[in-house]
Amino acid sequence: MLADVEEVKRIVVEAGRRALDLCGAVDCEFKADQSLVTRADREAERFIESELNALYPGYAFLGEEYGRRGPADAPLWCCDPIDGTTNYVMGLPHWCVSVGLIHEGVPQLGAVYVPRLDELFWAVRGQGAFCNGVPVRATDRDSLHVEDTICFTSNALKTLNPEDVEGRIRSLGSIAIELLYTARGNLSAAVGLREGIIDIAAALCVCFEAGCEFRYLTGETVAIPWLLDNLRTNRHFLYGPPRLLNHLMTLLRLR
Repeated sequence: MLADVEEVKRIVVEAGRRALDLCGAVDCEFKADQSLVTRADREAERFIESELNALYPGYAFLGEEYGRRGPADAPLWCCDPIDGTTNYVMGLPHWCVSVGLIHEGVPQLGAVYVPRLDELFWAVRGQGAFCNGVPVRATDRDSLHVEDTICFTSNALKTLNPEDVEGRIRSLGSIAIELLYTARGNLSAAVGLREGIIDIAAALCVCFEAGCEFRYLTGETVAIPWLLDNLRTNRHFLYGPPRLLNHLMTLLRLR
């Protein structure tokens, strides 16, 4: 293994509990892209980077708030210290601390902690996916029932045609949690646009280990090396079990 998942789990839980202690007590501001940031985001990233550097000093680090450091060809930590900062600021429960490890274009390990719900997801490549110690696995199907839940991110909802999709539409405000809940089967699939590798690296490992795929609407697999170079997707994408993605690709279209 490239890293000890138990150590990464410890770090994301500690960072999440620190952020939870600050929730409601920190001011927020707008970044250049008009997204929200708080002192909790910045402190969590600094803490996570410090802890990981002490354990794996030769690895690179890519964070939401302070960018990328380290050798270009080293294993890369991708960290979103708080995915779902708007939810965090507004007092909604769906926000999380996310740390994933990517090497040679492949997600190797991921750990995500949802403090408000005390849910800890993790996965190591080839070893399965878990939440609070319980294995998680997506359920595949060829179509959606009207009571099945499917997630659209805000950007996807504004640009696609969810009215043509069977099932109940959800948007949780944290792409990492939306992917994790797809992996666990709370959501049947997730649809998004313009999401960053920082946000999804850890959840991707969980999704892949749970039997999900990551595709563009046109069908081709999203290339992780391209995503690392460009930082976020530029087209609509789907996460979920393969047969269901095939069905959704026949339904979804641009407005």
